[in-house]
Amino acid sequence: MKNLLLSLLCVVTFMVPNICRAGLNDNPTIAVLPFVNKASVSEGLTFADASIASEFVIEALIDSKRFFNVLERENMTAIINEHTFNMSATIDPMSAVQVGKMLGVQYLIAGSITGLSTKTSGLSYDNSVAGGAGGEKNTVIANVSARIIEVETGRIVLAASGTGSSASTNMEFTLKKKIEGEEEVTVTDDESGIESVSEGSTTSFLTHKIKIGAKEFSQVQVRNALYKAVDDLIFNKNYGILAKMDGSGKRRRV
Repeated sequence: MKNLLLSLLCVVTFMVPNICRAGLNDNPTIAVLPFVNKASVSEGLTFADASIASEFVIEALIDSKRFFNVLERENMTAIINEHTFNMSATIDPMSAVQVGKMLGVQYLIAGSITGLSTKTSGLSYDNSVAGGAGGEKNTVIANVSARIIEVETGRIVLAASGTGSSASTNMEFTLKKKIEGEEEVTVTDDESGIESVSEGSTTSFLTHKIKIGAKEFSQVQVRNALYKAVDDLIFNKNYGILAKMDGSGKRRRV
């Protein structure tokens, strides 16, 4: 009898992950909650900047060609607002049951920005007589994580993380005139090309700066890093959500 019970336990343990994957692969209805910010940022990262990651997740799920029924963001917001639930709050498994039933979905994806860091590379040269040149490359590195919660039970059935980076190069050349009375000439070549906004444009790409540590970065560059982090979260062949759904995913080690 003892051996029989142990055998049944092993069978059940083996079957549970497969049952979870089967449910996720069986045309489920999913709602993606706004990502929350858990990163240490000096200032400037708004709730909208953080929650844009959830839009990237929706886009990635649709682009994956899997049969997900993803709840439209506007519909989700309207339903949540009717019940005065705090959208900016972190959703735990217990409240996920309440929110999921409210939305009429089978699964919730709750995510967060777990880190924003920077890296600087490149060389600068300065000469008090002839002038100088600066070619620093400033990179924003974003880390995100997400959990898929089964609404019926409140269980976290899958979890994954992703990382992405976005670099911009600002080349500045300064020529110091040797002839007295002539002005110093400065030429800037911004290779990122992403921050320039023409006057009268209906769409403004650069809305505000986000300070990470001691440096300031454009909102666009930070969002680009988040986009790549979400792409890694979903599509990474070893550690992404889709790989884990298929049973081939591995544990990401830092």
